[in-house]
Amino acid sequence: MSNVRPLSVTTLLTLLVTALTGFGLTAAATTVTAPEVAAVQPVCGDTSGYELVPLGDLPPEATDTAELIAAGGPFPYPQDGTVFGNREDLLPDCAQGYYHEYTVETPGLPHRGARRIVTGSAGEHFFTDDHYASFVLVDLEAAPDECGAPSGLDEVPVADLPSEVGRTVALVRAGGPYPYPGDGQAYQNREGLLPDCASGYYRLFTVPTPGVSGRGDRRLVSGEGGEFYYTPDRYATFVEVDTDG
Repeated sequence: MSNVRPLSVTTLLTLLVTALTGFGLTAAATTVTAPEVAAVQPVCGDTSGYELVPLGDLPPEATDTAELIAAGGPFPYPQDGTVFGNREDLLPDCAQGYYHEYTVETPGLPHRGARRIVTGSAGEHFFTDDHYASFVLVDLEAAPDECGAPSGLDEVPVADLPSEVGRTVALVRAGGPYPYPGDGQAYQNREGLLPDCASGYYRLFTVPTPGVSGRGDRRLVSGEGGEFYYTPDRYATFVEVDTDG
């Protein structure tokens, strides 16, 4: 009588899979990737999905370009005013020739740089600072602060600022003497962070920084209306100085 027992179906299948694995014949796992959903391009005239940014909050060169566009030029580059094809499909889907582009100059660059304003035939203005990779919608109606109006900046008592600020305020009110030849020169407000006043309205003064041999980054800006603004980071930010505080 034979001692060999018949193999079960399960055992046979296990042996078969093992053999196939040894020959590299097992089925590869299949990965199913969900299809990407493309962004829907807005129809022509639909600007509701864009971030609305006041012109005054953009670099001051954007205002220069917007004013040139309104005046019809002259423009600094021959490409200014040419048709923008919207090949990136980031602006509303309008007919060819609807959009035109203009250079927004970048200080320090000898070429056009990456900043542009793109206008639409209906008067809309879009700004890009990364050569068409992204856009914001420009609010041309949002006027900058009027000269002499409240600045909207934080108002900080002079006693809460570095002591050198108070001493510089006193020097300005006394008419000097100032520690640096550049003190008292006109401040042009190119950053657009202070109320919009005529050229020559603001004056610039050094706020000495202890331990720094040069002028450092701290400045006091005075206005003809008697207001004072302090910047600790060379015009990147300002606070309004409450000289009575």
